[in-house]
Amino acid sequence: MKTLKQIISVILLLAFLMSTVFNILFLFNKIGEVMLQVGLVILILVAFLISVLGIIIKKIKKDDRVRINVITPAQELGILYTGMLIIWAVTYFIAVIFK
Repeated sequence: MKTLKQIISVILLLAFLMSTVFNILFLFNKIGEVMLQVGLVILILVAFLISVLGIIIKKIKKDDRVRINVITPAQELGILYTGMLIIWAVTYFIAVIFK
């Protein structure tokens, strides 16, 4: 299960990275608004798939609840994960508010 959590954490990190790149490119007028929205949709889709995976694991294990904590394995990535979340949030809100 620890390996699965690490894989999920890296996938989520990559989704944030991709969305951050789209945000930055949009701020520098290199891509259009559609690509900005595509980045957000992909990020939401990844989060949705992680949730579906949690439901599937819950059904397989026949437990009442299953937690897939993606932050705990990300501690091994340390400041990179937290920094990516902060950069994504800042660039996304700057793109939404000022563009």
